[in-house]
Amino acid sequence: MIFRLNTSGIYTAPAKINLHLHITDILADGRHTLNTSFIFVDCCDVLHIKANPTLSIRCSEHGLSGEHNLVFHILHALREKEHIQQGLDIYIDKKLPSQAGLGGGSSDAATALMAANAIWHLNYTTEQLIDFATPFGADIPCFLFGQASLAKGIGEQLYPYPETFPENYVCLAKPISGLSTKDVFQQFDSMLESQKINALDIHSQSPLTPSISADKMRAASQGKVAIGENMLEKSAQALLPEIKPLLHAMRQQASLAWMSGSGSTCVALCSSLQDAEQLAKHLQHSGQANWTHAGRLLSRHPAFEDK
Repeated sequence: MIFRLNTSGIYTAPAKINLHLHITDILADGRHTLNTSFIFVDCCDVLHIKANPTLSIRCSEHGLSGEHNLVFHILHALREKEHIQQGLDIYIDKKLPSQAGLGGGSSDAATALMAANAIWHLNYTTEQLIDFATPFGADIPCFLFGQASLAKGIGEQLYPYPETFPENYVCLAKPISGLSTKDVFQQFDSMLESQKINALDIHSQSPLTPSISADKMRAASQGKVAIGENMLEKSAQALLPEIKPLLHAMRQQASLAWMSGSGSTCVALCSSLQDAEQLAKHLQHSGQANWTHAGRLLSRHPAFEDK
């Protein structure tokens, strides 16, 4: 697959969800290694990108404009590394909520990076882009990879999704509040410590892995996917109790529901778009979610095309 440069200068930055998320180790520097899987969803931020003498980042959410945006950081670093004189003017039309476990900021950064690579004629390979981008955010590589994937390490070791991905419709629902990824992982570590669980054996059965058998966890560590299992769910609920009743409501009306990433967005698999839309409407009207999306899973990033 290749990134598709277009004459309109308009590019999509899709949401991702984690089909499963297991923590396999805690490194000496405090980072966590994962066994997780990513797939895209048909709700996207939209980036308007054009050549410009300087690097300028504007956003429909004014607080995300300027030099503190992740898009600015990653493109500024690329310009410095490659001694690029040209800039870019980028306007981000935000559709994805922040602190939602959907990778919105990382997706924006990945799309901008791929566009810059093409516009500036750098000819980085996908592997080179991933190596460059990984220090800026563990979610960025999955967007650069461009297809549904299984990820290990801190998220930078990516492989094509090993099974047939679910072709269901989905309802995404986020409660009023979001969650900081850093805070959720710190809460996970705190809960491990308080229950005196060996951090090097956290893929074994423990109170933090609700209703997950040791056999399933071992299967996941071998690369098999157990859709809907997220080891951060309890940690996120401890910080944001609203997640628990939201998941309960979704599980009553869907075949499967779980939390994506570090939260706070939850995902329900639905048999039809109508079912997904009805569930989204119910969650909005009941006050259990203030942002929802009913749509489909995408096995490929919408900005890519086959070679």
